[in-house]
Amino acid sequence: MIKNIIFDIGGVIFDDGVQNISNILNEDATILYKKVYSNFKDCLLGNLEVSDYINTFKDDIDYDKIKYILDKDNLNISYPLIKNNYEYICTLKDKGYNLYILSNITRESYEYINNVIDIDKTFKGGIFSYKENIIKPDKRIYELIIDRYNLNKDETIFFDDQPKNIDTACEYGIKGIVFKTIEDIKNNIN
Repeated sequence: MIKNIIFDIGGVIFDDGVQNISNILNEDATILYKKVYSNFKDCLLGNLEVSDYINTFKDDIDYDKIKYILDKDNLNISYPLIKNNYEYICTLKDKGYNLYILSNITRESYEYINNVIDIDKTFKGGIFSYKENIIKPDKRIYELIIDRYNLNKDETIFFDDQPKNIDTACEYGIKGIVFKTIEDIKNNIN
């Protein structure tokens, strides 16, 4: 029986997808998205501030677009809450599920998200890559959430939009589901 539900943030609760960026820029942002996020690991690990990362693009032809996408003052546009998903997730807490977060995230994004949804009010806990200096799909991050919150793997399910993250969770013994729509949660928690 599932008692604990772990959620990724990006792509599940907040929209960090290329389509959202394309809509903001009013153009296909696939190449720009890859350029921006292909070397983003140090930010997710907490080793580099996003503002310093943005500055590495100062001579790039797409600098203004990159700055707009990543600037913490624009996160409400470039990283918006998926309100329907969040509202449904909140109903799960009311039904008695223990909710947790496991996310590759920067400090700036964490602060923004916490201002939007008050993480501590909704979730019993979370593991955030920038605080722990580990990112998914490193097996240690799954061990950390299970150990820190004393979760029983057999009673735990994890939703993430990245198949590689789900694959590692499953290898570690946590039931994992690739998240595409809210129906993936509804159909897998009973």
